[in-house]
Amino acid sequence: MREAQQTARSLSHFVDFMGKHDRPLISRGQEKIAYRTLVSALKRQRGGVTLGDMAAKTALPFHQLRELLRRAAEEYNARLEVNESGEILYSFPRGFISRYRGLGPACGRFIERALPALGSFFAGVFKIWIVLMLLGYFVLFVVITLAFLFVVIAAASASSRKNRRSSGGFTGSHAVSRLIQGIFRFWFYSALMDPDRQGPAEDGDKRPLYRKVFSFVFGEGNPNKDWEKKEALGFIGYLRKKNGLMALPEFVILTGLDIQRAEQKILSYCVNYDGMPEATGGGTVVYRFDSLLARGEKDTPSAGENLRVSLKKPWKFSLNTPKTNGIFGFINLVNLGFSSYFLYFMLNPAAPGAFSSLFRFVYGLLSTLGPDPLLPIALGLGLVPGLFSLLFWVIPLVRLGRIKKKNAAIGIENQRRRGFSAAWDSPLELSEDLVKDPGMARRIIKEIGAYSIPDITVDHRGRTVYAFPKLAEEKRALEKYRTEIEKTRGDPGAVVFDSDL
Repeated sequence: MREAQQTARSLSHFVDFMGKHDRPLISRGQEKIAYRTLVSALKRQRGGVTLGDMAAKTALPFHQLRELLRRAAEEYNARLEVNESGEILYSFPRGFISRYRGLGPACGRFIERALPALGSFFAGVFKIWIVLMLLGYFVLFVVITLAFLFVVIAAASASSRKNRRSSGGFTGSHAVSRLIQGIFRFWFYSALMDPDRQGPAEDGDKRPLYRKVFSFVFGEGNPNKDWEKKEALGFIGYLRKKNGLMALPEFVILTGLDIQRAEQKILSYCVNYDGMPEATGGGTVVYRFDSLLARGEKDTPSAGENLRVSLKKPWKFSLNTPKTNGIFGFINLVNLGFSSYFLYFMLNPAAPGAFSSLFRFVYGLLSTLGPDPLLPIALGLGLVPGLFSLLFWVIPLVRLGRIKKKNAAIGIENQRRRGFSAAWDSPLELSEDLVKDPGMARRIIKEIGAYSIPDITVDHRGRTVYAFPKLAEEKRALEKYRTEIEKTRGDPGAVVFDSDL
């Protein structure tokens, strides 16, 4: 009774999903990327390939592959074959020389190659600009301060020449000179100017300086940016080894999604790859993807391999060492302090006190170069570096909060993969130590129990043991159904049509 209800529910969900979800529209840019991906995969093939072969290579959905394969066949003069099973095989024995010649297609290909290079150039310029803003303003503020100290010390030294001689020649100007030398050593001998210190991306101490600064502010990007494609390739590869059949618990192991979201996603795969939920003889619901099994080769995929559990990588705040991030934080704090100082005295230019001496020094120095310098000071030494310094703090703080939330979700998905994998491997004997976190273990067992009602016992060591007989029955029915399909699946047959003949 329960199996019949589950079958009816799955079929009902499939009908509703097909009715509500049309094939997504893709932009022209996405279509170009997909076409380049397909052509790149075709170039690595030697013999004929089917639609299923190219889905397994690219993870592109069938409705997109059908159109793009026809386009590639026309552009590169493909050879087409049809076997007795009705499968179309695409091959390119004449190479990949485009039929489209002339100025227009050549310019189009040039632009496609130039745009990524142009984007990389501007990204590099942006990174260098951030470094120049951070270190450039730091050096500027330090130089202004040293120049002010030089004037003060020089004035004091002029009134006490005797003391200056007795100091052994270590004058105020000498002290300022030493400090300036130290600053410029820091600048010129940093990783920005030292290409020999460039190392692998995992070694935060040996990367160029601009990459360290960018890593502190913006991080290293999404460590799972290709996850959707990897997941789809893993899904297709597993199906091609398992006679095109998958159960929902197996899909949870692959994706880490909870049962409800996993069911929605596998239905989207049904849309993309011509799949269909169906019931076995015993009423167990499976998802069948026969179209993914068509191969250009004659060999039969091996069955019986275990599902590989892939884990998502957690996001990292930065690849820098804490010391490096501390240095950047200190430099930015100095910039924020100086910019706040100049903004305050710009708003209060007549404020008395010795603390305003530096502002009056800069004001007097700039007054010799032109009209009233209040606006240049407000913008160049106050507002611009102040806003930059605030963003230099705000962006990493906001990013840190988002990373914590993302890593919490990734941790749940990874633990769910482990938990469901343990339950699928041993459905009749599952203890609460299936994952390290006891709270997470109870959560996963509860999710499995919502899918398959457990029998609960206590073993001789006092551990609570869960048995999921319906899950074990589903696994047996699935393996039996796979074996039956393998026996009925025959050879694709000889070629009955060849476009070259």
